[in-house]
Amino acid sequence: MRKLRFKDYLLDYLEFYHISNKDFANRIGISEKHLIDILSGNCDLSSSVIASISLVTNIPIEYIYNVEASYKLEVQIDSYLKEHHLTKKAYLAKFHYRDLMKEKYIDFKDREDSMELIKDILKFLRVSSPEKVYEINSQAHYKSRNDKPELLLLWLEKCYRETLKQKVSEYHKENISQLVDYILKCAHKNQFDEQALIRKFNQNGIYLVIQKDLPGSKIRGAFRVHRNIPAIYLTYKHQRIADIYFALLHEVAHLKSDFNKAKATSLVTYEDDHEEIERKRDQQAFNWMVDDHYYTEVCCKKDYDISLENHYPKSFIVYRLAHDGYLKYRSKTYQMFNPKITIKQ
Repeated sequence: MRKLRFKDYLLDYLEFYHISNKDFANRIGISEKHLIDILSGNCDLSSSVIASISLVTNIPIEYIYNVEASYKLEVQIDSYLKEHHLTKKAYLAKFHYRDLMKEKYIDFKDREDSMELIKDILKFLRVSSPEKVYEINSQAHYKSRNDKPELLLLWLEKCYRETLKQKVSEYHKENISQLVDYILKCAHKNQFDEQALIRKFNQNGIYLVIQKDLPGSKIRGAFRVHRNIPAIYLTYKHQRIADIYFALLHEVAHLKSDFNKAKATSLVTYEDDHEEIERKRDQQAFNWMVDDHYYTEVCCKKDYDISLENHYPKSFIVYRLAHDGYLKYRSKTYQMFNPKITIKQ
């Protein structure tokens, strides 16, 4: 399909109203040759010419700009696809576009037009060309080994847009201890209230978003900083209370130790992280869940009876015990004391 730009609409306009090139050029204050160059596609429209055309024809300036911008984006997309030997469908598959449709992740204007789908994805990601997708990824994300950067970017953007709906108080590093205490109290009651949790984090100066991820990604969570405001993102992968609180505490550990680093990058946590910095954040989260000394000296003993436990949330203890191999995840004890939670999807 031939790409349309504003000069095509302008040709139709001049023909419909029987206006000569010379007359129209005179009305908008340019030479006839300049107009012919525009109509032949050899010359781009300047802002002053667009303003003159809008004034003379009553065509909105925004419409002219949008038509031209759309045309130029399509040219860039075609050039990118050709350079990387990709079809439109193959490029869309990188973003799992069928899942995007199914989950209503993006408001697609035309689901039958592959070019329009690509343009809507790029607009959603707030980038001006396909190249920018991967430039943003290489500049902004802590994890270089991620093999599905497109899914990561979509999820991060979705989470970011949710933070725009939240209002947060001023953040102080002392707030971390209050949040950890709050999480422990909730876990003691086997309570998970997403909205109450978000309010608590917002009151302590932190954005908190729990957002469904796209199938195929292994994202567990992320920590970012938006204009000096910390933001924690989690996925809905965690179906048991200790699992989701552990993921949350892991990102709080990033906040505690990596606030300055996150001002320049996104710290993304995956399900199978084995890097040293992630292990340290895991260990901090485990220690918050159950004090290391108490865990070693009391919980790991053979005669330990978890039904008598009063100091720490039982779900947190069985979670650590299962992680360390003292308890099987499929055991009745684990299933009983680390119950499933109900979360919105």
